[in-house]
Formats: sequence, C-alpha cells, structure tokens
Amino acid sequence: MFQTGHSKVGGRKRGTKNKKTLLGTDELLLKLDINPIEKLVNIAESDEASIEQQIRCWQEIAKYTYPKLKSQEIYVESDIEQPTVIEIVAYGEDEIIE
Repeated sequence: MFQTGHSKVGGRKRGTKNKKTLLGTDELLLKLDINPIEKLVNIAESDEASIEQQIRCWQEIAKYTYPKLKSQEIYVESDIEQPTVIEIVAYGEDEIIE
C-alpha cells in the first residue's frame, strides 16, 4: 500500500521507453509507407481472397474502427400479467418477409 513520503518501488523508471517505442514500429511503418488498415482493406476487396479471408479482414478492421458494444440487461416491472410477444421481421430485397 502506498504511503505518503515513501518512494516508488518497482515498475518502469520515469522516461524509460515502452516496448512499442523501443521497437520503433510506428516509425518503420511510416518510413516504408505501409498502412496496415489500408492493406487489410485491399485484401478484403481483392477478387483473389476467399470469403473467409475477406471476413477475417473486415473483422480485424472493425476492431479499430467501431467500438465494441456491451450487452445490456433490461428489467421491466409491470402490475399487469400478460405474455410478452416478440415479433421478428426480416427484410428481403423487395418485400417484407414475416
């Protein structure tokens, strides 16, 4: 437990570079003019890539472009006891399918 007046024990020293900085990954990618997301998009849109490869590319891109949604729990209290009806509707190209 930290106590006021005591020095920091363990951990990285102030000013020490982290692993990513030590490897110089960002600088290397910039120097080589490589954009990993752009490469994944090119693979995903390629005619040579299989459907599975395209899906994996889009999934990987989504990790960095869209936030992950958390599941939400909903509690509904009601004095009236009646069954809950859930209607699922799927939309086709030209018509509504029920």
